[in-house]
Amino acid sequence: MALITVTGTAPSYWACYFINGDASGLDEEEIQQADKFIEWLGATPCSCEDDVGFLNWHDARRVCGTLAADCYTYTALVEE
Repeated sequence: MALITVTGTAPSYWACYFINGDASGLDEEEIQQADKFIEWLGATPCSCEDDVGFLNWHDARRVCGTLAADCYTYTALVEE
């Protein structure tokens, strides 16, 4: 089994949900959007980098309609 690295950009305020499993700061719609992003990415992100900044067009917007936001690059490991 080989693992490949996949990345995507999404709102930075999703980081706690992705990395720690803590959705306490998100409402139900945001959780649904984040879950769609995870599905698109192929796995739950295992790391994030705050290298992107504010983006109008990011991967989560294309996937689930999330509006412009301060974004991180999220990385996941997916079985090849």
